[in-house]
Amino acid sequence: MIIAHRGLGEPENSMLSFKRAVKRGFGIEFDVWKTADGELISLHDPEIIIDGEKHSVKELTFKELKALAPLGARIARVEELFRKFPNALFNVDVKDAEVVEDLPELIRNYEVEKAIVSTTDVEILKALRARDKGLKLAFSIIERSSVPKVPLLKRRLEIFALHVPIDGISYVGFANFRTLLKWVRSMGIKIGFWSYEADELRYLPLLIDLGDYFISNNPVEVRTLLARLKKSF
Repeated sequence: MIIAHRGLGEPENSMLSFKRAVKRGFGIEFDVWKTADGELISLHDPEIIIDGEKHSVKELTFKELKALAPLGARIARVEELFRKFPNALFNVDVKDAEVVEDLPELIRNYEVEKAIVSTTDVEILKALRARDKGLKLAFSIIERSSVPKVPLLKRRLEIFALHVPIDGISYVGFANFRTLLKWVRSMGIKIGFWSYEADELRYLPLLIDLGDYFISNNPVEVRTLLARLKKSF
């Protein structure tokens, strides 16, 4: 499965980009933040910059954010996304700890069956699991020191997946990277690949046998590549 990182095309993180992705059969990934009036919204950063001025998401109401054209007008509520795309695969990335209070209930209320909730923060993972024993939780790796935590997270929090940057190849080498992935899979943990700067189209063919899904900046190109690889076998 391919998940479109921030949607498909411009403007990213907008209802239009998410609609475009779902229509093409991709899952959708977005970061979630909580506004001053308690709305959960899809936005990559905790602030938006307009004409050089920073506006903090957490200090403004949803209505105030929407009034900040043109960027603010594109911001979507998570509730809208769940309602608009009931059958989509969601990767909801949590960076804001305050989101934990409301997100699990929102997922339950909209009966979202295909939602993977990810974070780089172990404390947020713990809080999410305390709120909902059934959530599909994913731990996102952003540094090497996170790797030894994986067995404990599986044991205590029953994480569903590990989100692994293919950039890790440049740090540990290709052979060691594959060995680590096999170790993760041996624990019954799914693997979702993502890329910070590494070339997805170069590395994914070499890792396709170890990945369960791909969180891609180039979902159309990745799908074309995977289809071509499938035909060659």
